[in-house]
Formats: sequence, structure tokens, C-alpha cells
Amino acid sequence: MVGVGPVTLATLVWVYIAIRLSHFAIYLRGGKAAKGGSVRTILYVSGALVTVVLIAVTAMAAIH
Repeated sequence: MVGVGPVTLATLVWVYIAIRLSHFAIYLRGGKAAKGGSVRTILYVSGALVTVVLIAVTAMAAIH
């Protein structure tokens, strides 16, 4: 993660962790949301977007 500020990196990692833990909690709770409901899908996609942002920020830092 060369060139990425520590605050930016920490923020992205903690947001990702919070999203994944929420996704996991809904999965463990069961019910309709655990079977692919919209809340679980939104959390999954949000986690993927945070990953894409982390990759983009790292790539931009490496270029400069």
C-alpha cells in the first residue's frame, strides 16, 4: 500500500470490516434476509465497492 496515507488506508479497511461483519451477522441470524435478501446483497456489493476503491487508491498512489 505504498503511497497511500495511513488515515485513508485505515478508513477503507475499517469500513470494509464493518460491512463484512454486518453481512456475516445477517447471514448467521437467518431468515429471509439471509437467503439473499436485499440488505445482504447491498452489504455484499458495498464491500466489493470498498475493495475497488482501495485498489484504485493504491494504484493512483503507485503512479504518482
